Amino acid sequence: MVSEDSYIKLKINGLLDLGALSKEYQISKKEIINFHNQYCGIGEILPLHLPKYVPFLYFPRKNFEDRNLEFVKTNDLQYPVDISQKKYGVAIKYLHNNTKIHFEVDVKKDGLLVEMNKGKNYINNAEVDNIIEKLFEKAEQAIYPLKITVDKTGSFSKIENEAEIQERWEKDYFPKLKEYYVGETAEEILKKMDLTFRNLKSKQTYFSQSIFFKLFFLPVYQSYFNYSKDGSFYFYFANIQSNIAFNVKYTLDKKYTRGNKIALRIVGNEGDHEWVKKEQKGSVNWLYKFHKDTHDLFSITGSVSTFDKGKELKTEVQIFEI
Repeated sequence: MVSEDSYIKLKINGLLDLGALSKEYQISKKEIINFHNQYCGIGEILPLHLPKYVPFLYFPRKNFEDRNLEFVKTNDLQYPVDISQKKYGVAIKYLHNNTKIHFEVDVKKDGLLVEMNKGKNYINNAEVDNIIEKLFEKAEQAIYPLKITVDKTGSFSKIENEAEIQERWEKDYFPKLKEYYVGETAEEILKKMDLTFRNLKSKQTYFSQSIFFKLFFLPVYQSYFNYSKDGSFYFYFANIQSNIAFNVKYTLDKKYTRGNKIALRIVGNEGDHEWVKKEQKGSVNWLYKFHKDTHDLFSITGSVSTFDKGKELKTEVQIFEI
């Protein structure tokens, strides 16, 4: 491709398809021909109606560059390694029981190191008031600040401050919670949480069963050959205490969104179960958006569902930078 100030020369393979060019670059066929004929040699002049073979087409540089600004320049979505600090709002809605949970998360990144702090839980837009819910929320705070490393795909790799979390739990949180929350149910919950916090490394189910952690650390930073890729993963459904497998297709949009973001769509269906024949199967439909220049996560929206005894268990999620 040879370029000049006002035009570029597009290489044409086969017969010139004026209709396709007109649609792609938002310029009329007549304008394309008139522009080409203005700059070409006598033997390259194009008629208005008859198709003709030409090796090159003289094309307005501005139309070409304006169109290319709308398109993602690479199908390689790279993990952002620069230092950043962001706050995300998280809203999780369980449609099957009409419950909505929302909270905020502060995220600091420095290369592959991620530090997170989580705010209060709100259930149906109100602070938690149930005794058991309060117990879970107070116990959960022992995890934060949470420092972890990820791999280059953005996937959860290692808890870096496990010893610090254990010490915080054993010396501060556990004794106080045990003293304040009494009763058989509270005692049983605290016993399970004590086992979890004392060995987070082997109890990473705490994170894998969290829909927020699952989505936030999904390995989306990959190369998408031809802008798409097949994959699979599991989602945990607390109602049925089961991990459900999904077969999905990742599709990287070729064009930036109206907000100038990179969009990655993850769509698929529940996989087959060897031991149970399910007549109704769930689905996943996620839309990830990333900042154009840094590839930092901007938002995640969508839903995941499965069926249990004929009833659909569906969860909608919104994670967005605020």
